[in-house]
Formats: sequence, structure tokens, C-alpha cells
Amino acid sequence: MTPELILPVSHYAERVERLRRSLAAMSADVAMITLPASQYWLTGYDTFLGAQIPQAIILTPGNDEPTLVVWDADVAIARGTSVLQDIRTFRYGVDQPAELMANVARHKAPDARRVALELSASAMTFSFVRAFEAAFGSAELVDVGPALGRMRVVKSAAEISLMRAAGAHARAGLAAAHRHAQPGITEIELAGEIEYAMRRSGSDYYSIPTELTSGPRTVFGHGTPTARMLAAGDIMHVEIGGVERRYNCVGVQTFAVPGAKPPEAALRLYDVALRCLRAGLERLGPGIPAPDVEAPALDVLRGEGLGDVFKMRFGYGVGIGYPPSWLEPLQITRASADILERGMTFVMHVCLIDEATSTGVLVGGTYAITDGGHELLSGAGDVEIKSD
Repeated sequence: MTPELILPVSHYAERVERLRRSLAAMSADVAMITLPASQYWLTGYDTFLGAQIPQAIILTPGNDEPTLVVWDADVAIARGTSVLQDIRTFRYGVDQPAELMANVARHKAPDARRVALELSASAMTFSFVRAFEAAFGSAELVDVGPALGRMRVVKSAAEISLMRAAGAHARAGLAAAHRHAQPGITEIELAGEIEYAMRRSGSDYYSIPTELTSGPRTVFGHGTPTARMLAAGDIMHVEIGGVERRYNCVGVQTFAVPGAKPPEAALRLYDVALRCLRAGLERLGPGIPAPDVEAPALDVLRGEGLGDVFKMRFGYGVGIGYPPSWLEPLQITRASADILERGMTFVMHVCLIDEATSTGVLVGGTYAITDGGHELLSGAGDVEIKSD
């Protein structure tokens, strides 16, 4: 079977070499790559089960053939989606994957004293790591996750094309939300229309559930839909992810349900949120420190006396994602040390929540840094509130 790769084989080889150089720089003798997004980025191996069941790509800083240790039920996926040739399997519930991985790692690096793991991977539970340590023997465990994350945040031209395609799926979902957000429809019914539109557009599965709330429920920043029925004049907001070959673009927007004027408190809050977003957008561009992007947005809030209603990160990286996340390590916050570079892709949004008036609004989208500044990939972005 010829693997179903989204990029030329040379791209994966170059990424593996970048990882090997990083391992050498951190004096790691052998590494186990366990995060599904990292495995996909490195080799094309495409499975979401690695988020729950330990599966690992094991390699050294040298020229060894990378080895995949995988649940035997997924071996056909490994052969059909990746450049990997050395594939070892275990029987789930029968064999001990930690022992098999430790044996492979020790065979590759018999004298290893430093082992690099992706310690943020959800499959790297405390019990699994303890079992690996017991099987491997004495060694220092270090985290290779941050280094791999930094490699992924800057996208190639081919990856940007995939992000644009994902953005088109998210825009289809937002268009469906605007079209179907009418009095009498429930939040769940509306979510169904949104998800159907994205699937019809060609979107993969969703990395997180559709986030959609209306009326007084808009104070739930990450709320999911219920049987609540939309009423004329309601404010509602939605956050969805369009996905193209596991690349995620997030679309966000606040709408007003037609038929009545929205509450003044909601319109005022949305106006502030929009001005916050615009202030940040004016700062986007290559070479700009991330805190310098958030700072003018925070100034808008302070000027309105609303400093406490901003409860979210102003920006965060997105790209390859598997359930339950679409996040990458890039942070656009006052505490971030990141510098924006051409090819970075991220959500930038403002979520303002006022529990006193039971009102929450959300504005923003997914952006890419370009040579000339930035490009909106998905989401409503800088747009006035839509009510009809």
C-alpha cells in the first residue's frame, strides 16, 4: 500500500533531522514521541487513539531507523498513512506497551542516560511513566515536547494552504450559523446545521465540541449547546473548528437573533470587544513581540473600566490538532516570550463576559503572519454584529 501522505517524503525526512538535532542539543540519547500531532507532523502517522493509548515513535540523535510501537489494531493505519518502515505491535489489554517501548529504546541506545519524552501527552500518565522507568532502568527523563512544539508553530507554504482550506470549512459553519439563527430554533438544532455545513464543505472531524450559547447563557465562555430556544433579539456566540487533514482553523462570531433589538448592554460590550481586537490587529506583523500585540487591547479595556471582564488569552497557536485539542504552544499574552514570525498561525480573539448583565460576547478569528502583516484565515474577524 502506498501511504496517503499530504506532503512529499522529503518534508518528513527534514523534520526528523530537525528533531535529531534538537535531541543532540539537549543531550538526549533516545526519544519517545507520543503526542499524535507530533507523530503526524514528523511522519504522517494519522491516528487519534494515541491520545488515550500509549503509542510511540522511538529514535536517537543518530541515523537509526525510527521505530513505531503501536497497538496492533492500528498497524494498517500506520502502514497506510506514514513513512515509517519499522513498526512493532502490542496487544491492547494483554501486552505491556511500556515494557516494549523501554526494550526498543534500550536496544537503540544501550548506554542511554537521558531519555526524552513528550511529557504533556495525555497517554503519558503517571503510571505509564513509572512502568517505563522500571523497565528501562536508570535514566534521567527530560521533556522534548516544548522543542517539538516550537518546530511546529511556523508553517510551511504547504501547511498554510491546508490552514486556508480549514478556514473555508469554518467560514461555511459561520455562514450556516448566521442563516439559521432564527427565533424558535434550539441551540442544539443550530449546532447541527453548523456541523452539517462544515462536513458538507469537506471538514474533518471536530477537535472540540461546537461551542454555542445564547441569551443569558452567553456568559459561559466555553459553553456547549442545549435545548434552549433562541428568541428574537438574543445575543449568541459560536466557536467552531474547520479541519483540513488535521490542520485546524477556528471560527468565532457573535450574532444577534433577528426580530428585535439586542440588549444595549450586549451592544456596548461588543463595541468594546471589537475595538480591543482592532487594537491588536494593528500590531500584528513579523518581528513583533507577542506582549506588544495584547497591550493596546488591554489599554482599551482599562479605558472603559472593564479590566476584569477579559478572562481569556488574547491569542494562542493553532495547527495540527487531535481531539480533545487544537492548541499549539504559541501564546499572545502579556507574559509571553514569543516573537511573531512569518508562517505562524493563531487564534486572536476577545471574549468579554459581564455576569452582572448575563452577557458575553466573542469576536476574532484565526490569523497567519505574512511578510506584509497578517491574513485572516477563518472567523468573522473585524466585523460589526450581524442581526439580519
